[in-house]
Amino acid sequence: MGVREVSLRYCNVAGDEVTTTWREARAELIVEGLPVRIPPSYRGQGNYPGLFWSATNRRTLVYESLLELDRLWLADFDPTVVGIATQPFQITGSGTGAQPSHVPDVLLVHVDRTVTLVDVKPAEFLDKPAVRAQFDWTRGLCRDKGWGYEVFSGGDPVVLRTIKALAVGRRSARPSTGCCTTPTSVRPAATASASPKPSPVRGEPVELSNQTGGGHPASWADPMATPPPGQIPWPPPGRFLVRHRAVPTGP
Repeated sequence: MGVREVSLRYCNVAGDEVTTTWREARAELIVEGLPVRIPPSYRGQGNYPGLFWSATNRRTLVYESLLELDRLWLADFDPTVVGIATQPFQITGSGTGAQPSHVPDVLLVHVDRTVTLVDVKPAEFLDKPAVRAQFDWTRGLCRDKGWGYEVFSGGDPVVLRTIKALAVGRRSARPSTGCCTTPTSVRPAATASASPKPSPVRGEPVELSNQTGGGHPASWADPMATPPPGQIPWPPPGRFLVRHRAVPTGP
């Protein structure tokens, strides 16, 4: 089957469905769009779909399995990757008879504008004839278009654990300098008791400032926005930033 006989369907950034040919499809437009399909979620299913916040794209991506999530972690920490799309498009043969149809898992655009298409599949399924035929067909299309092609069946567990640990402290934006006022001074100690024993200490909340101005990360401009994983959310506008100070109690 020739490349000209293969059609490609994707959703653009506005959510409109676009149908074109494999040869004329542009990765830079596809990677900015929406998933062509949303992985189903139902009770008792064997895989675990979900949402992944990408620091590369600064938006949420869908994933269909934990194995696919591992590939997203690796892509999001890859400095050569500048664009990530999941469930990016559907390719379908347009000849006569039964035609192959496939939705790849991940599309990566690199800093040098090269493109890599990724299919995610556990290693135990790779020897199945239907799976091999599908991947061979997709690999041939990518070769004709000048794209790279990868079948991902798992990564180095040490690398993945390290990446996930580092992601806990990852921040895409930081508050501006001086956005928080200086904490108020601690109250003078209460009148000393005649008892030689030290007084117990209790915590008392203190309102420092009403953060109604700027200084919030862009992702928190909308109170309904979802913070990236690992970010410490700053209070939305109109909320009080509260700290605790130790105040000695009286006798």
